[in-house]
Amino acid sequence: MDETRATRPDDEPVVISSLVVETAAGTADAVADALATLDGVEVHERQGHKLVVTIEAPTVAASHARASEFLQMAGVTGINLVYCNFEDEYGRA
Repeated sequence: MDETRATRPDDEPVVISSLVVETAAGTADAVADALATLDGVEVHERQGHKLVVTIEAPTVAASHARASEFLQMAGVTGINLVYCNFEDEYGRA
């Protein structure tokens, strides 16, 4: 059995969110490095003081909680949700 399926119900979609994270001047690299250490978070691109980030989470609440953590990070001045998708085929063979 696939390990992913063993740890989550088949009928629950995975939530994939895309966000733009805004940073204070001179902090974008440090923020990108910090974000990249978080489980389920991937930093895709930096454009000046803005970072393009995705979050992969098992629920909407978990995705929201992870994004809310960004606001507590030094250098983060704001986050904007760009896209949210529910993948109900996550982990299925």
